[in-house]
Amino acid sequence: MTGFRLSLRKYVLIALLVMGVILISSLSYLSFNNFFEGMDGVLRGTMITAARNTQVTPGQPVQTLNFTIAARWEDLPEDIQHNFQARTLRPFRLEKQINREFIFFRPDRALFVLKVTGNNQPDKYVSQIFAAPPAGSRRSEHRWSHEGWTLIIGLSALIIFAGLLLILLRSIARPTEHLRQWAKNLDEQTLDAPIPSFRYKELDELARLIHHSLQDVRHSLHREQAFVRHASHELRTPIAVIRSSIELLHKLPAHDNPLADKAIHRIDNASHTMTDLTETLLWLGKRDTGNLPMSQVSPGAILTRLTKELHYLLDAKPVKVTLQTDHEQTRLPVTAFEIVAGNLIRNAYQHTQHGEVTINQEHNIITIENREYQQDANGADQESSGFGLGLQLVRGISEKLQWSYEITARSQGFWVTLTLK
Repeated sequence: MTGFRLSLRKYVLIALLVMGVILISSLSYLSFNNFFEGMDGVLRGTMITAARNTQVTPGQPVQTLNFTIAARWEDLPEDIQHNFQARTLRPFRLEKQINREFIFFRPDRALFVLKVTGNNQPDKYVSQIFAAPPAGSRRSEHRWSHEGWTLIIGLSALIIFAGLLLILLRSIARPTEHLRQWAKNLDEQTLDAPIPSFRYKELDELARLIHHSLQDVRHSLHREQAFVRHASHELRTPIAVIRSSIELLHKLPAHDNPLADKAIHRIDNASHTMTDLTETLLWLGKRDTGNLPMSQVSPGAILTRLTKELHYLLDAKPVKVTLQTDHEQTRLPVTAFEIVAGNLIRNAYQHTQHGEVTINQEHNIITIENREYQQDANGADQESSGFGLGLQLVRGISEKLQWSYEITARSQGFWVTLTLK
């Protein structure tokens, strides 16, 4: 099972959005945190200066610059005494309490208190109370706070960043998609067309690499096809000479040398195999296999004939052949079917030394099974190499004709299933 995979476009989009959210959130937090620290620092410095420059006596607090400066804690406003405790105050540390309905709204009230000591003066207390504007004034009761504006600006920046990112990715994704479609549609006909431009030089270079690679593959394929075609054509002449010579030897008077007769028989069988292989290679080398001549034939009759013609491969072998076919007829490319069936039967015969070969045909399904009862030293090699070149040819023909082909390896042989289209 394959794992979850994102497309490159979605991966880049998510990664940049996450980094944008982290960056904008960090800067927003740093902004309002520094803002309040700066405001508190300014207020603290002003309160210390006001306390040191103001003379106060117990019981007589002084109001200056909106500050209440007192020599005793009891002289501060009741709201300050109610919300703070004198014993918790530390010298020169600003204590504050902000009352608001919501963090992003302007505070309804803010209380500040500071204890000032030292400088050869008695302890003093400085407080300040900010209240919201009265209802109905020009300033709204629920005006956005600094945190609120920071959030609004941060979200706006994030939305703008996401929009620009989408535009950027779209400008990159379109040429990339164009390159993908172009590479997908490359074939024998379009490979000679000029390479289009994909806007970016990296994509253009990638397109050139793909084009050159496919051209190299096409050249290699053409060379292989030409070699197979030429070699097969050239083999026809010596095969024909061998066949005619064998037929001539068969017409000569018999002689008493059994070894010579056996050698002639082997040459005859080998020439049949070479003829079938040559015809198969020539057929596979053809480009146009879509207009093969179709005939109304009986697959069972063809299998019966091929089984008898290839029986020489079982000479001197203790192999039992079981053939079961029906008499139904269907439209088939006869030559292609004979090549496929002949290769399957030939391979089953060749790779069975002591055992049984079962051929079963029912409608358009053909199964061929070979069982080896005696495993010798060559059995492992035969099993590991499969049925050799013959089945490779069968696989190539089946793919061209869109026939279903399946081979199953078993402990004592192979099971091949061919389903005709």
